[in-house]
Order: sequence, then C-alpha cells, then structure tokens
Amino acid sequence: MSGMPIRPERPRLGLVLAGLCLLLMMPAAMACDVPPPIAVIDVPGFYDDPAGYGRAIAPLHAFIARVNKASDAGDVSCVSDLLGQWARADALMAPIGGYQGYFERSWAGTDFALVLLRILRSGRPMPAAMPAITPWLVRIAAATRDADAINHLHNNLVYWAGLNLASIGTLAGRPDLVDAGIARAREGIRDIQPDGTLVRELKRGERALHYHNFSLMPLVFTAELARPRGVDLYAENDGALRRLADLVIRAVIDESSFSAYLPTPQRLFPWTFTSDLAWLEPYSLHVHDPRLPALMASRRPFVNLRLGGNVTAAWTQPAGAAASVRR
Repeated sequence: MSGMPIRPERPRLGLVLAGLCLLLMMPAAMACDVPPPIAVIDVPGFYDDPAGYGRAIAPLHAFIARVNKASDAGDVSCVSDLLGQWARADALMAPIGGYQGYFERSWAGTDFALVLLRILRSGRPMPAAMPAITPWLVRIAAATRDADAINHLHNNLVYWAGLNLASIGTLAGRPDLVDAGIARAREGIRDIQPDGTLVRELKRGERALHYHNFSLMPLVFTAELARPRGVDLYAENDGALRRLADLVIRAVIDESSFSAYLPTPQRLFPWTFTSDLAWLEPYSLHVHDPRLPALMASRRPFVNLRLGGNVTAAWTQPAGAAASVRR
C-alpha cells in the first residue's frame, strides 16, 4: 500500500458551487447594510444656513439614494431590508423642533412610496417587510397631513404634501389620504393664473422660475395618481397644468422668456433644469408636445431623490409604473 502513488482527492462539485454562491452573495449583503435609523429630522432651514443644512441632511439623503439605487437595480430584497428596518424603528417620527424637517420627512415618505409603487406595478413580488413599512408610511402621511408648518404656507410645499398623501394613500389603499392629496393639488391648480404663473411663487424674486418648475413636479405626479380614480386634474381650471407647463418649457428653451412675467434676473440651481424636470416623463406621455423629445433627450435619465430615483426608467419600462397609472 505504501508504494502506491497517492492521488489527490478531487473536490466535490457541490462544495465548490456552494462556495461560489457564498462569494457571490457576500457583496450583495454588504451592499445592503442598513445605516442606523434616523429618529428625527431637525435640520436648519435650506436658506437660513445652507452649509449647516447640507451637513445635517446628508445622512438622510444618503439613505434615500441607497433605497432608490436598490430599486433601480431591481433588488427588492434590499429595498425590504432598508425600509423594513427603518420602519420597525419608527424612523423620522420623533418630534421636530424647526420647520425644515417637516418638508424633508414629507419628501422622504413620498420617495419611498413611489419606489414601492414602481415595484408593485412592475409585477414583481412586494418587499417582505411591507407589513411594517406600510403602517410607518401611513404615519408619515398623517404627520404631513396635520403639519401646521406646511398647511399654512399655501405654496409649492402644500402641493408636495399632496403628493405625499396621494402616493402613500395609493400604496396603502387609503382613499381618505388620496382624497386629501388631491385636494392639496387642486389648491395649486386653482392658483395657476391665466398666463400660467403662480402668484405666490412669483414673490420669490430671483428664484421664481425655479419654484414654478419645482411646483410642477408634485402637481403632475398627483395628477397621474388621480387618473385611475376618474379625476382629471389636467383639465381643471381650464387646463391650468398645461399653462404652467408651457411657461416652464418655454423658459427651458429660452430663459429670457420668463422676463415677461417678472423683470428680476433669475438664478437657477444646477438641478432646476436637470433632475427637477422629471415631471416631463409622465407629462410627455399625456400631453404630446413636439418640443419635448429634443428637450428631454439631452437630459435623460431624470433621477430625483424626491420621486423614487430613476424616473425615466420608471415611466418608460414596458409594464412599469407609467402604463399602470395611465390605465
């Protein structure tokens, strides 16, 4: 026996495959590490202390970006882990001392709801943590609905609150929240003047054009969520949404056109006519405007932290959100 050559044992194929699977799984698990839930969003005002705001809001914006990235990659399990752990911790729901936190919580809840609606309408299985996530988002919506820091403003922030209520209400099967959201969108649509302007946003001076565009995002997305309920917000106030959209589209093409409404030179943010034009994706499917294809092509994809990530992908995928909302 001792004189016989020793043949190395051949590794079993099953063990090799198991090891490979483990290696392949490790990066995905590491990529979905969930950051500690944020209890309260108490940040300085965006204009009061821009640098302080940027530092304070960075962790929440990073978390939203992770949720959106997982959604864009089709990683429903990661979306479930991220939102599920924050939901079970009742993140973002501690009392808010200032005013900016109310806006940020509303925007975060809207983004998460639109992420989940995109998954729902794609036909993929919903996240396993939905029993925890849905009640948490409903609590965010209720807090948004009841926030005096938002309700007294009667400007774009009320329209954004409307999208928060409509999106979470649609996800949760809560028609009372959807109706409350539509009511806030109607306030914005009634505010649109015959020339397409918003009087309260004109008062912002050099930022007026930015906030006309910023107002369109929640109004258009709420209009899309309202359509399956037989509510045509596009038609209300004599087609006011189209008047506001036309004002902004003309300014995108020629910014000087806005001087017809306000002589003050305008200052735009870098994102005003990039990611904040995400409303064009659903709008272009509903309103066929020959100016839009060229205007949109150079700016796609539209990726927005308030609207669920890659809005272009969500509204152009064959069986995705756009097709479902339009039915």
